[in-house]
Amino acid sequence: MNFKRLETYLNEIQKTVYVEPDFDYHHKISEGLVNQVTDKFKDILDVGFGQGYSLKKFKERGFNVKGITLSEQEYRDFEIQGYDVNLMDMSFLDFDDESFDLVWCRHALEHSVMPFISLKEFRRVLRRGGVLFVEVPSDNVAQIKNPNHYSLFSDHAWQELFEKAGFDLTHRLQTRVIHQGWDDIYWQYWLRKK
Repeated sequence: MNFKRLETYLNEIQKTVYVEPDFDYHHKISEGLVNQVTDKFKDILDVGFGQGYSLKKFKERGFNVKGITLSEQEYRDFEIQGYDVNLMDMSFLDFDDESFDLVWCRHALEHSVMPFISLKEFRRVLRRGGVLFVEVPSDNVAQIKNPNHYSLFSDHAWQELFEKAGFDLTHRLQTRVIHQGWDDIYWQYWLRKK
């Protein structure tokens, strides 16, 4: 295999990373989801932490939370504030096996060019019986037009991919969001490492 070519493609994509805008409706959704996380989780990985809303909430609640991002700006902004953050690709996690009880991946997996590999990495760093939370937008036209959405699948296709990557689906929810006249559907999946 020519991994040098893969590295070239990944470097091209790295140049297109941008800071995601901060939307109030995302805060409301995140608030409800973060509140579902119980104290049985000690170590949390926040994948693609963006504006840091979930990262902040987890830290406020006393969890040991680490965040990863591909955005150098997001990384610098949160490192300065004292958060445990890393500049890292979700498909190539630089963490030991079984480091986390929960991998939190809200609106990040659709940005992966290799979602199956990303899911395998999430599984690797989760402890036995660990939980993966994934929220992704639906595969509608508005989301497909986003230049950094590489992996938008149907609900059924996501479920099959989770199964192939070694996860059991424990809960699934569809959320409809209407924002500035824009109608969208998000899929939320709670998964357990097999």
